[in-house]
Amino acid sequence: MKRLFIAVPIQEKTRNEIAQGIFADTRTKMLPVRWTNIQNLHLTLQFLGDTDEKRIPVLKQIVNRLGTSGIAEELTFTNIGAFPNPSNPRVIWIGVKENESLRKIQRQLTADLIRNGFSADQKKFKAHLTLGRVKENVPVPPDMMDYLEILRGNINVSASPLDRVTLFESQLKPGGPIYTVLYEKNFS
Repeated sequence: MKRLFIAVPIQEKTRNEIAQGIFADTRTKMLPVRWTNIQNLHLTLQFLGDTDEKRIPVLKQIVNRLGTSGIAEELTFTNIGAFPNPSNPRVIWIGVKENESLRKIQRQLTADLIRNGFSADQKKFKAHLTLGRVKENVPVPPDMMDYLEILRGNINVSASPLDRVTLFESQLKPGGPIYTVLYEKNFS
């Protein structure tokens, strides 16, 4: 079994801007958050979880079938937010502006996964990059989300091209997950 997910990778320039503007801030480092490794920033389209390795060829076919017509958009980043909500943050994220191409790819991917017997998340898609996870049983400063939004407003985060979709393996390690590319579909 391999722990798998399908995502849109984020270009290095954008990842660096997020890291320099948010992760590198002195106060941010003191917050009770396990920040995402800069190299691991991505936009998840579908998390598959533990998957039989024999199904990987089918997943490659599914990714390869993703339509490329009309794909010329970029991912533009918006506000800082949290799941389940800003007053009870567990996951800190940066949002992605509504994007018809991205929505189309995600819907097509979900439908094809279900047709092929995979368990796919069918709830409303909320495009975002996970920046970090709040540590369990640690009090959260009441102004944390406001502070992070101020930081976000002070940095320029470049758009990242919607130029490929990747099938990743995620290996959980004590120092954080390690992502390995298993297959990639380029739209260019």
